[in-house]
Amino acid sequence: MTATATAGYAGAEVATRYKQPSSFNGVSVALLLLVAATAWGVVSAWPVIALNSGVKNELGEVIPLIYRANLRVEPGASEEVARVQQDLTARLHALGVTDTKLVVDIQRNEKRISVEARYHATATLKGLDKSHTFELHPRIETDATRVEW
Repeated sequence: MTATATAGYAGAEVATRYKQPSSFNGVSVALLLLVAATAWGVVSAWPVIALNSGVKNELGEVIPLIYRANLRVEPGASEEVARVQQDLTARLHALGVTDTKLVVDIQRNEKRISVEARYHATATLKGLDKSHTFELHPRIETDATRVEW
């Protein structure tokens, strides 16, 4: 019985044959198309992304000015905030905001200060000349309480 099992085992040795991969890999092509479509979308939307980032930076730069104006007595504080609002609107137009309905909203009280810009920006898909308009409203908010040392 041992001799038969050995003989049967020795005769059962066969080389394993693996299937050769095909030259066309559908998954790799699908992933490549997905990456290309994502890159195309990002490149098309990049001007809007960069504009929104620049607007947020401008809003962040005027927050200290509004904070200082908010500490003043009322007639001077409102005049200073109005001046900052006009200056900010001009800076946003110079930055590239072309929306004629740009709204710069400054809210202030004893506890909070916020600055918000509401505008529309258009992204054009490269190669298709199709446009999509986005409604953007970046907002910066901070604490307005006086710091006592």
